[in-house]
Amino acid sequence: MKNKIVIFSNIKGGVGKTTLCALFANHLIEHGFPSFVIDADLQASLFRHRQREKDAAPDAQIPWNVEMLDTSDHKRLVQVMGKLKEVPGIVLIDCPGNLNDRNLAYIYQSADTAIIPISFDADTVDATGIFVKALKSVSSAGLIFIPNRINAAERKAEEIRQREQTIGYLGLVGTVTPMVRQSVAIKRYSTLYPLEKNQTELLEPAFNKIIEELDLKK
Repeated sequence: MKNKIVIFSNIKGGVGKTTLCALFANHLIEHGFPSFVIDADLQASLFRHRQREKDAAPDAQIPWNVEMLDTSDHKRLVQVMGKLKEVPGIVLIDCPGNLNDRNLAYIYQSADTAIIPISFDADTVDATGIFVKALKSVSSAGLIFIPNRINAAERKAEEIRQREQTIGYLGLVGTVTPMVRQSVAIKRYSTLYPLEKNQTELLEPAFNKIIEELDLKK
């Protein structure tokens, strides 16, 4: 199938980009789309998560590969990104949550799509706006915003108004998926095992919208 480079990124921490990246990789595999994951975050949270799971279950079948990428070595980064563009499938890249690494601009330029997890608090909305402005200055990647860890109990009129206003603004520069509700089930992600039933129910509307926007064909 055609190659796609998809990054998960935002400068605001705590929005769930690493978790959603892993869960989306599982979703893609379950729907027959070959996937490959790159952990470009200095914390290497996703890569280390896979290593812990492999240590606990060494005989488990690996559904998708995950490799680390050192963004500090520009020459190596260019070489790796060139190879990733030849991968016959979807390459998901979990990016660092900052704009300080200038080499990240090369990843942004190489991306076909940026998936940007958000929440609706003022700090995250402001940070997301800063990130989108910086991203668009160096990349033509399509933008997909995924509202994540949303408290479904928030029913105050002002909260609803701010949420709708934010969705309306983001919809002017990209696509906004259905919301992913806050849930312990989402935080309990695996890089080895299929999505649990309750995870699928929570994630499927948003993830299917992303697949639609990516225009994936098997």
